[in-house]
Amino acid sequence: MAITIFLTMQVIAQLFFKWGSMVEGRWWRGFLGGNLFGFSSIWLLMLVYRSMNPNVALGICGGGSFLLAQLALAVVFKSGLSVTQWGGVAAIFAGMILLAMGKT
Repeated sequence: MAITIFLTMQVIAQLFFKWGSMVEGRWWRGFLGGNLFGFSSIWLLMLVYRSMNPNVALGICGGGSFLLAQLALAVVFKSGLSVTQWGGVAAIFAGMILLAMGKT
């Protein structure tokens, strides 16, 4: 549950940062909103570290937040991803799966 909330908060933070960067008058609101969600989500990451191997936790949470943020930014702001970028997304996802499958 903590991983899901962490990932959601990280995606929301990235959406705030992008939204705030689009228009001069929204910069501070985007900065504050992004940091509110991004900074406070680190508390959840610390909870995840308690419940699993920290290397796996960081790989899943870091990689997952990156992947989901890429997809959310592409959809919400219609930025799209090239074929090569989709390949990168797939490679990161595969790496996350391999990391989660490894035994420690």
